[in-house]
Amino acid sequence: ASARLDHVWSDAVRSNLRVNAGFVGNDRQGGGLEGGVAFPSAANEQTRNSLNVALQNTARIGSAIFESHYQFASFDWDYAAAETNGPQVVVLDPQGQTAAVIGDPGYVFHETQTTFQTQQKVTLPVGRQTLKAGVDVMTTDHDLLGGGNPDGNYTVQLTQAQFAAIRGRGTTLSPGDIPSGATVLGYNVETRPGSFGARQTLFAGYVEDQFSPLANLTLTAGLRYDMDNLSRGGGDDYDLDNVAPRLSANYAVDARTSLRGGYGIYYDKVNYALYSDALQFNSTAEGYKDQLRQLVSAGVLPADTDIDQVTFDGNLTASFPGIAYGEGPTAAQIAGSRQALQTEERRILNPDGYDNPYAHQFALGLQRQLDSRTLFYADAVVALGRSLFRLRDLNAPTPYTIDVDADGNPTRGPRSVADADLTRPVPIYTNASGQITDASGNVLDGATRKILVSETGGTSTYRALTMNLVRETGPEDPFAYRLSYTLSRLENDTEDINFRAANGADFDAEWGPSVNDRTHVINGLVYYSPKPWVTVSVASLLQSGQPINRVPDATIFGTTDLNGDNDGRGRVTQYGGGTNRAPGEDRNSDRLPWSTTFDVGAQFNVPVAGRVLTFRADVFNVFNAENLSGYANNASQSNQIQVGSAATGVFVQRNASPPRQFQFGLTFLL
Repeated sequence: ASARLDHVWSDAVRSNLRVNAGFVGNDRQGGGLEGGVAFPSAANEQTRNSLNVALQNTARIGSAIFESHYQFASFDWDYAAAETNGPQVVVLDPQGQTAAVIGDPGYVFHETQTTFQTQQKVTLPVGRQTLKAGVDVMTTDHDLLGGGNPDGNYTVQLTQAQFAAIRGRGTTLSPGDIPSGATVLGYNVETRPGSFGARQTLFAGYVEDQFSPLANLTLTAGLRYDMDNLSRGGGDDYDLDNVAPRLSANYAVDARTSLRGGYGIYYDKVNYALYSDALQFNSTAEGYKDQLRQLVSAGVLPADTDIDQVTFDGNLTASFPGIAYGEGPTAAQIAGSRQALQTEERRILNPDGYDNPYAHQFALGLQRQLDSRTLFYADAVVALGRSLFRLRDLNAPTPYTIDVDADGNPTRGPRSVADADLTRPVPIYTNASGQITDASGNVLDGATRKILVSETGGTSTYRALTMNLVRETGPEDPFAYRLSYTLSRLENDTEDINFRAANGADFDAEWGPSVNDRTHVINGLVYYSPKPWVTVSVASLLQSGQPINRVPDATIFGTTDLNGDNDGRGRVTQYGGGTNRAPGEDRNSDRLPWSTTFDVGAQFNVPVAGRVLTFRADVFNVFNAENLSGYANNASQSNQIQVGSAATGVFVQRNASPPRQFQFGLTFLL
């Protein structure tokens, strides 16, 4: 629901007020085209309700233009309200890949936020110059009701016989169908769901000067400053050096040709999700704090780390090793021993704070008007991302690699979790029950195996050349088109805020093509209007394949955890997939085939009673192509994760692009 009010106070002063309220409900029933591996038993509902109120004021005083803007916004997001309660079960097939998610969604995530923002700007023309300056302040109060599943979450791996036995269940598959003898790789249960949050305040100020030293040359020079209060993290200092110079130029070679180029530094804010995660998955348990003190003594954490400042009494999802399927304790059964409960992984706020991510961006372009209706332009772009977010395990085991010989055979077997634990900076010892102990065998209350921290050490490089040809229709030419080709390369050593190194903390080995890298992208749009009242359009999108990350085959090694870091059992894995790779394979070392999509549309404008009746019909993916990449999907169920080395040629299709779809519309303008 939207409303707008415009008011002219005088010839020099005007205002407009806009209000928008949105109510969105998404019934995620599981199964079908969008369900992935989530079955109907894990059905849930997502709601997103929002309110935005914006007031804009513009005043002209002499030649200067003043703008004063204000906005209030609220957002209520219930990410996954379960239709039925109970345990969640993540079912792995014999190769160790996720085949089904059944039961409860596995967590609670209900976020609310309230935002107030103001922008103050002034524009002042002075001769052949235009000066601009402004400030922007935005403050948001975040609150999250979060936690895991109080009825428990299982991760089980089935044998070939067990897997075959449940295949016939189809969409009715539920936790009760899993055989009691299934191997439980992990069990966790939420014992302390709770609400928490923080206020994020962003400040930005800028000045800009646009001037023309020559009649055919326009230069724009600017300077911007950004500050984010969440950059302090778990330390005492803010990131205060976010000064961003920018310069661009446009040069008219002649009446039809121009050159353009520019350079700038662009800063991003601290992603609140990583700050929230550092609160939610944190702990103040003494055993956990003792592990952090040992990391300080080992030199992994700074000597001046304030343990109380980097920890927080967050949710408490406890992990239990050696649990038989169906016998994991519920939250109610262990409520009296929460502080002693151990987990697989926890997080801390970074004691060094967070640098705001930024990018150096370079651009150079050429534009040429070929004739009165045809335009060609090309742009070369380079973007160097710096201080990008990623996750580091502060207590990671030393790297362990399984190489392959000349025949492609592994040179050694996997490292056990117990052996890997002893190579951590603060060694992890476990007793016969799987509990974490010190070297003397004393159980450490509240201890964890993995201690994660968000850091800003990631880098990326994007290089692209884009060429475009655009033609408009003419009096005697019913054809128009827009053709575009992009040749690009995107490489990085982190993908997002939850990216982790596959082997210990060796991020140098992670440098490679991004999961979203596409070398070639060809886009075409053609219009044909034989009569003024009819238009036919054809759109095409051709993309080279995205990378494939090759992961270990559990039927060969008995596990996908080749280095013994027990990764793949933590929360991050459900979003990013497994992190170990098949022996001999680098990150994203294989490729999917090209994807091709063609869409066709037709629009008819019919005069009716002095008005216009418009009928439109569209067919998307008209050839019903079954593309394997080039569309949004969940990383853990993507075709981009394949088992075994590229040399094996093994490929298992897990999803595909949307099939042929039809859409019809009818519009009558009064």
